Amino acid sequence: MKKGLIYFDNAATTFPKPEAVYRAKEYYERNLCGNPSRGSHRLALAASEAVYKSREALAELYSSKPENVVFTMNTTYALNIAIKSIVKEGDHVLISDLEHNSVLRPVNEVCKRRGAAYDIFSTRGGIKEILSDIDSKKSKNTRLLVCTHQSNIIPKTLDLEEISQYCRENGIYMVADCAQSAGNMPLDLSKCTVDIVCVPSHKGLYGTQGCGALIFGDIAAEELLTTIEGGSGSNSVPLTMPEYLPDRFEAGTLPSPAVASLAYGISFVKKKGLQNIRAHEDMICQRIMNGLSCISGITVYNEYPGPVLLFNFTGRNPSEIASAFDEKGICLRSGLHCSPLAHRTVGTFPEGAVRASFGAFNSIKEADIFCEAAEYIAKHKRI
Repeated sequence: MKKGLIYFDNAATTFPKPEAVYRAKEYYERNLCGNPSRGSHRLALAASEAVYKSREALAELYSSKPENVVFTMNTTYALNIAIKSIVKEGDHVLISDLEHNSVLRPVNEVCKRRGAAYDIFSTRGGIKEILSDIDSKKSKNTRLLVCTHQSNIIPKTLDLEEISQYCRENGIYMVADCAQSAGNMPLDLSKCTVDIVCVPSHKGLYGTQGCGALIFGDIAAEELLTTIEGGSGSNSVPLTMPEYLPDRFEAGTLPSPAVASLAYGISFVKKKGLQNIRAHEDMICQRIMNGLSCISGITVYNEYPGPVLLFNFTGRNPSEIASAFDEKGICLRSGLHCSPLAHRTVGTFPEGAVRASFGAFNSIKEADIFCEAAEYIAKHKRI
């Protein structure tokens, strides 16, 4: 990393990682690298043990069971598996107006292919207003509701406990996209009736890229369609995938080095504490919001502080602004952030906006440097 670089793009992937994560991944690749669940020799068994350690850690974090944790390549793959496993011919699906393309696109595609339909419910107002809009858009054949736990462009969160309870009472499966909330917002599946939670390793859990997961609640997973079939390392005779978790949805070789190192990212998060990490991110965001409020020509779209801060400079293109910050050694992300639906909701479509996003390794000093850079960029129209 370039010395002095300020990394405010943690919503895309957290950086840096805890040293233990780097060491664990390298150790796996140099010393284990057997294929987990594909052999009884010592390297395969050691690999299986390393993967199971992460399975246990993720299950404990969400109050689930290790066998209910299915590893994938990333959250997008996890969401595709969840959505396409549930939706059948003629079904109806509900999604929120804050969804990332990793929800919107697979929902659109599966509905098109299977003659299903979907509607978008509003997240404006409190939980009563949200549930009322869900109820107004629900139909007799509504089979699935998919929604984010926390938006990737503003720190808006949805009450998954209340929404999942509504879904359970109305016979609707619920899938939660926890790409942004994993690691800074708790979710207890022993008390919440979300059917499938989809998470990444490489964001708030401080693992590496190449690993995601589905965490199943108490639903009967054997009822769901498989979307990928192949070797499962167990029960190889039938032409169909096993009925039990995690084997049913884990076809082929896992990204084992990334999976194995996830346990150390989760350990880092648990040691610091989810609430403490979130409070630290909120503090940095509040510091920047206070600083930007003194600079004319900047619009901030956050109503309150959080892990992400969305803003624009009046009359200037978001990509130009992000490039100007990059010249100052500050990493941001501009545009639509793969979430045009959410930007429509916020009112920043079609150009989008600039996003700063924070993590456990950011500091107040970096926030102050950011505000100094913002003041300079605001005063110098030509960059």
